[in-house]
Amino acid sequence: MKIELDQLISLCLKQDRKAESALYKYCFTKLMPICHKYYKSKDDTLAQINKAFLKILNNLSSFDGNKSFDAWIKTIMVNTIIDEFRVNKKRNALFIDNNNEQVDLDFHPFNLNEAEAKLTAADIQIHIQQLPESSKMVFNLFTVDGYNHKEIGEMLGINEGTSKWHLNNARKILKKKLIEMFPQLKEREKQA
Repeated sequence: MKIELDQLISLCLKQDRKAESALYKYCFTKLMPICHKYYKSKDDTLAQINKAFLKILNNLSSFDGNKSFDAWIKTIMVNTIIDEFRVNKKRNALFIDNNNEQVDLDFHPFNLNEAEAKLTAADIQIHIQQLPESSKMVFNLFTVDGYNHKEIGEMLGINEGTSKWHLNNARKILKKKLIEMFPQLKEREKQA
């Protein structure tokens, strides 16, 4: 017997443990791909999903049934990741303040036809996971989750320029890795 999402939420509000378990399974499939972008280890990923799910359960009564439940839980997941990022002072120490520094935002994309044919999404994800934590966070928030630099700055407690620097840094690192993998791209870039 399959329970509709609305019914499941209603039962969870009544603290029905079986419904909470079913909702966890539902949320897990939606949140795992989001969380996996930000964490290398499975344990860290699962820990953040569990924190987000606890927030979902604790705030379920504030969910507006006229809006998308999936969008609501994804927002909670991203905010949980950002909260964890803020709390970790070691990671915050990686941010640099470049208010007086000129930021090089001149990023030139190059022809990736060959690279696209040889790279899979999993390959790209591996390279993204190897980025410095701060740059990876900004890169994912900007390119994958669609936040602008002002929003990222507000979420992470940094200025827009620092957010732009981290995005540019991530792009440079990824570009360098692609050129290392496909040396012929360096010649194409010179021609562009």
